[in-house]
Amino acid sequence: MLSNFSADLRRLLLNLACTALFMASLFGLPSLSQAQTVGLPFPEYTPSPEPELIIGPPGEQFTFTRTGRNTGNTYTMAEALVPPGSGPLPHFHDNYDEWFYFPNGGITLFLDPDHTYSDLSKVPNGNAPGADIQLIETKPQSLYYVPRGHVHGFYNSTDHPVEMTFVWAPERITQYFRDTGESVTSFPSDFKVDATRLEPFVKDAPKYGINQSQYFMQYLHSISPASKATLAADDHLDDLKELLAAPLS
Repeated sequence: MLSNFSADLRRLLLNLACTALFMASLFGLPSLSQAQTVGLPFPEYTPSPEPELIIGPPGEQFTFTRTGRNTGNTYTMAEALVPPGSGPLPHFHDNYDEWFYFPNGGITLFLDPDHTYSDLSKVPNGNAPGADIQLIETKPQSLYYVPRGHVHGFYNSTDHPVEMTFVWAPERITQYFRDTGESVTSFPSDFKVDATRLEPFVKDAPKYGINQSQYFMQYLHSISPASKATLAADDHLDDLKELLAAPLS
């Protein structure tokens, strides 16, 4: 049993290393689209007086400022620091949507705006078509919306931690981070990866409404720069403002 676990762990770590090299080569592309809506302040909201601090398996430092406990399960929200070389592999949520906000840019977001996978029984490149992801080099104060069922992810290809804000609606994902990450009362001064948590982060994802790929190209059919249509897509800002305006429950 221990030897099997060690072998699985080695494969996971190898996948992470290969992903880092692969993504680094992608981000050397000179033709990534640059036209984006920028300069958007994040909507005002009242944070929880008792935020939850969770370290994700790849080392992200999440501060959950709103969760289902104080939003009536309508949404959950986290501010985060993403360490260099970190970010989730391509995945999709079956029944909740997600907003990404980048205070300072610095993250490469990737998403497939065209294919929708209706539920977790649909596996891209398995029993469903592979995803055609588009790469977006995020800019300061930019907001992006990814509806449920669309493959997406992101990657910090810089050499420093990058700030992000996440909003998921409705609430379903917080327990995923509680169970696969580490709850803390304060963050360490550096970033740490808990390799023992990487396997459940992938394997247990369907329990929380997520199909999470095991390696970068598993779900993908193609990769291209973001089109003008993708960059101009509706960010559902009004919907986000309505969610955030609700008082703490």
